[in-house]
Amino acid sequence: VTGVQTCALPISLLDRGLSAERPVAILSDADIEHALLALACMHVGIAYVPVSQAYSLISTDFGKLRYVMRLVTPGLVYVAHGERFAAAIDAAMGADMELVVGHAPPHGRPSTPFAMLEAHSPTAAVERAHAAVNGDSIAKFLLTSGSTGQPKAVINTQRMLCSNQQMIAQALP
Repeated sequence: VTGVQTCALPISLLDRGLSAERPVAILSDADIEHALLALACMHVGIAYVPVSQAYSLISTDFGKLRYVMRLVTPGLVYVAHGERFAAAIDAAMGADMELVVGHAPPHGRPSTPFAMLEAHSPTAAVERAHAAVNGDSIAKFLLTSGSTGQPKAVINTQRMLCSNQQMIAQALP
C-alpha cells in the first residue's frame, strides 16, 4: 500500500458525494481492495458496510441483499469479481448505485474498474474531510442477523473501533 493509494482512494470517494447516507457497500470477502476501501472511507468520514457474500453468492432469491441495499442506500458497491456477482447485482443494485469491480466486469451493467479509483491525485479536500472526522463519526454499519430474520445495520463509530483496538492492545499481551 502506497501513500498515493491512501490519498487517491479517499478523494475518489469524496468526489462521488458518498457519506453515512450514501455509504460504500463491499460485497466481496476480505481482500486488499476491501481493506483499502474500508480504510479510505474511515479516513475521510464516509461510512462503509461489509455485506456477507452469502447474500450474493449462496442466496437464490437475493431477498436479504435487496433488503440490505434498501436499508443502507449505498452510493457505491464494490465486488472483487463482477461476473461472479452478476446475478446479485442485477437483482439488488439500483441504477443510482455505482458499481466498482476489481476484475471481470459483468456484462450489461456499467461499472468502474477499481484501478480508476486509485487514478486521482490527492487534494486538500482529503485533509479537510479527515480533520472533520471525530469519535462520533460513523465508521461502518455492521450487519447482524436480527431477531426478525432480516439484517440490522448496527452503527459503529470511530470511537467504538478505536476503543476496541485499545482494548486489544491492553488485554492481548
